[in-house]
Amino acid sequence: MQEDLKVLSRIAPDLMSDIGRRAQVLSSIESMQPVGRRALAARLNLPEREVRAAAAALKEQGLISMDAAGMQLTPQAFEVLPGARDLSRAMFGLTKLEHALSRLLNVPHVVVVAGNADADAQVLRDVGRAAAHRVHKLMQSGMTLAVAGGKTMSEMAHGMQSTTPMNVMVVPARGGMGSNVETQANTVAAEIARRVGGHHRVMHLPDSLDASALQEMMKLAEVRETLELLQRTDLVVHGIGRADVMAQRRHLTVENMDLLKKKRAVGEAFGDFFDFEGRTVLQANTVSVGLGKHHKDSLMVAVAAGDKKAEAIIASTRHEKHDSLITDEAAARKIVALLSGLDAAY
Repeated sequence: MQEDLKVLSRIAPDLMSDIGRRAQVLSSIESMQPVGRRALAARLNLPEREVRAAAAALKEQGLISMDAAGMQLTPQAFEVLPGARDLSRAMFGLTKLEHALSRLLNVPHVVVVAGNADADAQVLRDVGRAAAHRVHKLMQSGMTLAVAGGKTMSEMAHGMQSTTPMNVMVVPARGGMGSNVETQANTVAAEIARRVGGHHRVMHLPDSLDASALQEMMKLAEVRETLELLQRTDLVVHGIGRADVMAQRRHLTVENMDLLKKKRAVGEAFGDFFDFEGRTVLQANTVSVGLGKHHKDSLMVAVAAGDKKAEAIIASTRHEKHDSLITDEAAARKIVALLSGLDAAY
């Protein structure tokens, strides 16, 4: 893509801006449709006249339709949408940012979505859709997929699509935590299974259990089956929490919170609290302890966004080897700044 862009810029430098803007507008309409020009301009932080001009050109090519509800993609648009996404990402620097993160974090596959989820809720939805696309690409018939809970995972579940049913088993990667049912791992697992035509199991447990309580609960057949599936999962998809936020959510004792501060914990996943170097400083009681370590072929995908999670993302990729990371531009730029001091270069 980068080489193609160099050729295009030599042949038609005066058209590059228009081409990039049309690709950007087309990609953004797909994630927000139906959407009005003013709302899209605000979302992209662009003058409305630029969005109007790009939309008019796309309508003339038969790629979008416009009505009172707003702009929507036509069936023809989906033929060029993947290429438009790649073009938009390359022209606005996201591809370069992905390569930088892949090298700095030692994660083979990185996807960076434009924007900052801490400032714009739509960005989190876009991150969820990008994660859904990556996970769907990794899923194969006969696989067991373990998925955590949280807002990001919920967005991913609702972004999942499959044209044909997939023979996959989806299991929750953690027990119940908090009171929001919509973002619980059980709900996320059920939604993914429904959307891809697979199967799912439920974790009838709170996430924090001591060893003796867990042994008692495993006497129940439905609990034992889900935990056994969890131990041999092929693909693990999870969010990443900030240590301070997750300590509060898990209701840790004052002593444990003091320990996290003393050891400078910055991130959390599956009950493991780790420092900037990825070293475990505290392990909370959880049904998913050691997830992803059970066999060498298990793939891990991390999904997290917002510049406030930059340190936690770095720590998590050092804590466990990941195949993929899905994040947003704000987190990506802060990670690059923290690890290389090249903030101005990206």
